[in-house]
Amino acid sequence: MKVSQEKTGDLTALVKIEVEENDYKAQVEKLLKDQRRKMTIPGFRPGQVPMQMVKKMYETPVRAQEIERLMSENLYKFIDDNKIKVLGSPLANDEKTPKIDWEKDTTYTFYFDIALQPEFDVDLKKVKTTLYDVQPTEETMNKFIEDVRLRYGKLENPETVAEKDMLYGHLVELDEEGNQKEGGIDTNATIFVDRIALATIRKKFEGKKKGAVVKFQPHKAFKDPQQLATVLHKTVDESKEFVAECSYTIDTIQRMVMAELNEEFFNRAYSGKGIKTEEEFMAAAKEDLCKTYSREADNYFLNKASNELVASTEINLPTDFLKRWMVETSEGKMTPEDMDENGERYLEGIKWQLIEGKLAEKYALEVKEQDMVDYYKNELLPNYFPVLPDMTEEQKKESDERMDKLAHDMLQEKEQGRQVYNFLLDRKLIQCLKENTKMTSKTVDMDEFIKEVNKDSEASAKKAKK
Repeated sequence: MKVSQEKTGDLTALVKIEVEENDYKAQVEKLLKDQRRKMTIPGFRPGQVPMQMVKKMYETPVRAQEIERLMSENLYKFIDDNKIKVLGSPLANDEKTPKIDWEKDTTYTFYFDIALQPEFDVDLKKVKTTLYDVQPTEETMNKFIEDVRLRYGKLENPETVAEKDMLYGHLVELDEEGNQKEGGIDTNATIFVDRIALATIRKKFEGKKKGAVVKFQPHKAFKDPQQLATVLHKTVDESKEFVAECSYTIDTIQRMVMAELNEEFFNRAYSGKGIKTEEEFMAAAKEDLCKTYSREADNYFLNKASNELVASTEINLPTDFLKRWMVETSEGKMTPEDMDENGERYLEGIKWQLIEGKLAEKYALEVKEQDMVDYYKNELLPNYFPVLPDMTEEQKKESDERMDKLAHDMLQEKEQGRQVYNFLLDRKLIQCLKENTKMTSKTVDMDEFIKEVNKDSEASAKKAKK
């Protein structure tokens, strides 16, 4: 078999593959003999069908399949052996490849277009970046603490309805005279008072006691289509047409009472931290909230840095090939018209992939299997299997062994593993950018950070539209 390469441009080449009869003849004969052993045709003993009949029935498709296998195998072997760094994947050149007659031909020639990765360098020392240190506002902090206290609070059954209560009761659809409508809604329903959008309707519920009947219009009370559908026990489409008045009989009033700010609550909320005072709890809560903000800030930092690198790094791309490659490999999801409209955005994505690969090579950014195991064991699984303060050493050892086994089992989940791999690679990349770019830190509160992100999103949208 002969495989050769001919340059067709600065970053494109044509690979020619010539398959001769000696390359495939022996394997085709073997496959046909295997087929013969499995064949059962009336009039012949099993495995004794005449070879001529076997060839007549199967030789052409078997030969075609074997030649395609050889062609593909040797194409990629040629690329690997010659250390050719390709962009995308090879594309069949139908114009150059001669038309094949599988019945008569004995030698076959195939042509493939390939794109070559461009040479370029990335100098992070010239890149300016900004990392936002996002701090919670007083309002956000108070809301977060309230949520934590509610999470560890207790349910009570008060006498009268208040703004944040949950009600269990019976919903009945009324006719124009205010009586129960025949064939109308007649169902149990749960209502969260604070989710009622219209204040005048919310006031109708507040202060009511168990057994009270409230008349209201659900479509005005619940503006969210899914919420309205849930209350009515209808589909979202059905609930859009519902404008009738209903009566609601309150059967049960439940209220989640916030946990007291005491040591028992502190230990439940932040187990193992030994928090004893309200000040220590506030500090732990702020740290908890800031960790969440930090992840958001890191993602924004990576997004901005990647855009800056794509814009400032000069990379020549074989544009025509890549647009054709994206269309041909999209399985009908993209058209040449899509490339005309969004081609530049797609090409920027390819540029970033090249830059990301260059940085991974230059700074030895690598995610190993043990990195993934450690992530599962130390960051993910402890949320489901926490180490409790009163555990014995033996119990801690058993818990660690169980998590180690679960972590290795989770490695077998390919899709989840791919997501975790990308997450950990991004984490290493973010750290690399923080350490090697001209980075400045800017402290903002969450409201300011959201404004910055929204402003950037609007600018990107205008750029894309332009």
